Parts: sequence; C-alpha cells; structure tokens
Amino acid sequence: MDQITTTIKKEVAKNRQYLIDLISKLVQFGSYSGESEEIQLYIREIMAGLALETELVKVKPEKLSRYKGFSDDGYPYERRYSLMGTLRAGKSGSANPGHSLILNGHVDIVPPGDLSLWTEDPLSGCCRDNKIFGRGSLDMKGGLSAAITAVKVLRNLGFVNYGDLILTSVCGEETGGCGAFALIDTGLTANGCIILEPTKLNICPVQSGCHTFKITVKGRSIHACMAYRGINVVDKFYLIYKALKEMDLYRHARYNNSLYENPANVAPFSVGSVEAGEWPSSVPDRLETHGRMGIFPGETVEEMHREFEETVQKAAAGDPWLKDHPPLVEWYEGLFEPADTPSDSEFVSTLADCHIQALKRKARFEAVTYGSDLRIFRLYGGIPTVLYGPGDVTRAHTVNEYITVDEVMEAVVSIALMIVRWCGGKINV
Repeated sequence: MDQITTTIKKEVAKNRQYLIDLISKLVQFGSYSGESEEIQLYIREIMAGLALETELVKVKPEKLSRYKGFSDDGYPYERRYSLMGTLRAGKSGSANPGHSLILNGHVDIVPPGDLSLWTEDPLSGCCRDNKIFGRGSLDMKGGLSAAITAVKVLRNLGFVNYGDLILTSVCGEETGGCGAFALIDTGLTANGCIILEPTKLNICPVQSGCHTFKITVKGRSIHACMAYRGINVVDKFYLIYKALKEMDLYRHARYNNSLYENPANVAPFSVGSVEAGEWPSSVPDRLETHGRMGIFPGETVEEMHREFEETVQKAAAGDPWLKDHPPLVEWYEGLFEPADTPSDSEFVSTLADCHIQALKRKARFEAVTYGSDLRIFRLYGGIPTVLYGPGDVTRAHTVNEYITVDEVMEAVVSIALMIVRWCGGKINV
C-alpha cells in the first residue's frame, strides 16, 4: 500500500463519527420533492466550513424547458435549489495542471409509505449496529456524505488540488432531474463526474433510459347480458398488450451488453396502471393504460417511439374493430434518456485503479436499468460520468431503509484517493 493511501485511510478512520453524525443529520431533514431549501442551506454551511466557494442555484422550469430531456414534474419550485461548492485549483508548478472533478449527490427523497411498517421514525437518522436508518440514508444522503467527508479528510491533510474540485448537491433527481439540469444550465462543466448513487461500489458507466406512455383504446358499450353485441375494450387491449410483450422479447434478444446482469431486463416494457369501465354489468367502451417503455443504450428516443407505435399500429391493423378505431399512443413526463461513458476512458480507468488501490479488491463494472442524473451530466454537460457509491439499491425506496457505516467509510477512502489522483495535488504524508 502506498503512503498516500495509508495516510488517507488513517485520517478517514479518525472521521468515522463525523461521517455518522453527518448522515444522521441529513436524514433528519424531510427533503421530499419540492422541499430542498432547508437542507441545502445546511449543507452550504458545511461546504463553507471546508473553505469551498458556494453557490445556491434556484430551479427555474421556464429556463429548463429548452432541454429535450426536461419535464415539469408538477411539484412547486419556490423552495427548490441545487448547490455547488468549489475548491479552486492551486498552482501545480508543472505542465500538468490536473483534471477537474464533480462529486454529485441528490437530497430529495421519496415518501416513506406506511409508517406502521417502520421500526424507527423514517426521519430519525438512528444509528444502531453499524447501520444508519431512515428515508434517504441509502438513496442517497450516505453517498453525498461520503463525498463531503472525503473533502474534509483531504483538507485536514493539507491537500492542495491542481484541478478544480466541485461538490454538487441537487434536488429533483427522483422526479426527473430538474436540479441537475439547473446546474448544467449555469455552464457547469468538468473533466469527470462521479454520482454517488448506491451501486455497492460497482462502477456503472452505462444507464438505460425510459419514457412514460399512455394508450387509449375505445370499444362499444352495451348491457352485459348482451355482451356479444358490444366491443369489450379489455379484449381489444389484450391484443395490444400481447403484441408489446412480444416486442419487448424481440428487442432484448437483439441487444447485447455484458455489463447488464440480466440480458432480458435491460430496457423493459411495463404497464403500471389500467382503468376501464364504470359499471359491473356494462361492457366497458374505453380503456386507459399508463406505463414505461425502456430505451436501450445507443438507441434514440425517437427510434424507441417509432418501434413502439408501429407495434401498436400493426396489432390494431389485424383486428377488424381496432383497424377502424385505432388506439391512441401518447408520450408524456418521465423521459429518461440512455447514456454511457466509455469503460476504457481515462476517467473510468483512473477510478477503477483507485478502487483497487484503496479497497484491495477488483473493480466490478455493471450497467443499470434505472434512470439517473448520469444522463444529464453526460448528454447535456458533455462530462464523462459514472455512478459509484456505497450501499445496495435494493434497500432503496423501501421500509426501514438503511446504509452501513462501513460501506460509506470504504467509499470515503476510494473517493479521497480518486480526488488526489484525478485532480492532482499533494497532501502531507
């Protein structure tokens, strides 16, 4: 183990309680969608205490509507802010000035659901048995705290960075990424970005995309006792649904990417709700269904739309009723475009080397099937971006959410080493 890594590990160990207290405190903020101001002001104080230049950025949807991937999530914007904290580069005294780096996390959390199922209050931030409990502890206040603590550790060691280091705390990630869009709209850029989502410290340079759809199908109503004279819209929707399920199988069969754990679940089609009929003894004449359609990495939104809509049209053309009464397909909010950063890029390779050096185990690469802010930094900021953070995403958005302290401590070591290697600089060893 080199001396820099050893020094970082020792300093991280000294800051264990600081990390626990920080995660617990952040969990205690009820930073649900539309409510980010209070927690961002608190984090701003922490950043300022680390001598970072801070800037609060108000989310203004009227400015963001020009971005293809932005959609208004319907929550109020009066208290929605993102935050930047920048540690400006010092003089390197060499021809290599170092790279700039963004460490990003989101503060918005999803509702806790049935409170009776929680062992602790969802906003308690309780630490017990090496675990910190509460909504957002895993997704992703633990990861954000790891980034902040990594900076604190390096500041304690007298670190002088040769490339700009930027901490970003965003809102609105869970509902479409308005906070990240707001930062990109300021002109934010860097040579690399790490989003500390819970990936079990696997390096995730690829994400699938998805878009929300609505399909409306019409039939002909009649009394249920004469059902054969009507057109039951449920039967007609089944023809559409069956065709879309077959399309989903075909799309996955022709796609191949070894980074995905399950090749049959890369960019899945799924129906989330179906509503039809108004009376038990009447044949329903209108059906409305909503769902999400996946978009493969390398596929455009328009290509997915076209294949989806052609599948619906083809299925309708084979049925006498639907041929004359075609279903209506509409696309609306919830557009998450696919995005990727080359796994063999200098940025990703450097992170993998730091992971190995810090944790003494092989770096594991994977791709994710969910939408994240990776696409915004990558597609709209042109920034090489990966997901890499502590915790298992299967514990997110569920009751008794928690993250283990040891997981986050490992992330702090790895991220601190990455800052030194990528940004360049020196510490007191």
